[in-house]
Amino acid sequence: MEGYGLPPALRSLLATLEKLPGIGPRSALRIAQAILKKPTLLEELSQALVEVQTKITPCRECGYWAEAEAGLCMICQDVRRTEPVLCVVKEPADVLAIERSQAFRGHYHILGGVLDPLSGITEKDLRLDNLWKRLQKGAYEEVLLALGTSPEAETTAYYIARQLTDWHGKITRFASGIPVGSELEYIDPLTLSRSLRERQPVYI
Repeated sequence: MEGYGLPPALRSLLATLEKLPGIGPRSALRIAQAILKKPTLLEELSQALVEVQTKITPCRECGYWAEAEAGLCMICQDVRRTEPVLCVVKEPADVLAIERSQAFRGHYHILGGVLDPLSGITEKDLRLDNLWKRLQKGAYEEVLLALGTSPEAETTAYYIARQLTDWHGKITRFASGIPVGSELEYIDPLTLSRSLRERQPVYI
């Protein structure tokens, strides 16, 4: 965004905000104006960012967000989650989407992305080794592939299913109802809940 006489510090703020997903020049300017109008908001934001930087870390088990001191996220610590299903998702936001449906009581495994050779994302860039280890040591009876419906997600799901052909449990995916090409975080809770209840086997 052009500076138009803006102070360097403000130009730097706008440039930083525009690096965030979904934030363009106009949105960055509106956020900056809101912050400058309320000094207390700036202090709260600054404190929150510092706390996130120092206190939040990926869960050592599933990859979700966790308090650094605990090491494990609240979902992995929850002893009430007894469903022997491991739900494999792309990003932490997908966990939030599924949890809003209130239809799943198993555990999660976050890959951190999907296979996309054109963008240089290969098996080594995802948390696949951690997944194989969890399935070897854990008492899971089902792997639910909830990676979305994009071509890259479909390729990743197929790859995982192929790697697990000798695994003792079953491999499933969401039932139809989720639009092709959609990301889970944008699907309404009712549709996700129905898709979870009616999940289907993955055929290779």
